[in-house]
Amino acid sequence: MSDVVETRSIVTEAEFEQPVDIVWRAITDSEWLAVWFFPNDIQPLDGHRFTIWGRPIERWDGEFQCQVKTAIAPRELSFSWKGGHEELKGFGHYIDTVVTWTLTPTESGGTHFRFVHDGFSLDATSDAVFDVMNKGSQSVLRTLTRRLPDLILHGA
Repeated sequence: MSDVVETRSIVTEAEFEQPVDIVWRAITDSEWLAVWFFPNDIQPLDGHRFTIWGRPIERWDGEFQCQVKTAIAPRELSFSWKGGHEELKGFGHYIDTVVTWTLTPTESGGTHFRFVHDGFSLDATSDAVFDVMNKGSQSVLRTLTRRLPDLILHGA
């Protein structure tokens, strides 16, 4: 018998004028992703291990260790996201979560983007990191909205 651990998720959605293949590149091309998200060494290959580099905070080196769980071009990218430090609050607090980005074509030829960040503990010690990551998910999608035309124009 296994214990079921309840967790909470962050769900953020956005609409883009650009077609799915362009948004797919923005989430899977390391250079494009670094412009609106974080520096990284992602490759959209099942099982690929990569790092997302954030800002070091106190005892934490700023690195998140990730592994692609699913890469279904150009529709879905899912990866584990682990890192931080148990003693820190907010962004630097330790997490062991899964991110799933889903792209769906819209009738107008654009893209519906769905961001799900799953696996945050219900424990009160995780409240600060959950709040920071929730606000951050909204912020990075606003940044992607602003930067996507520049990425297309300049090819990153």
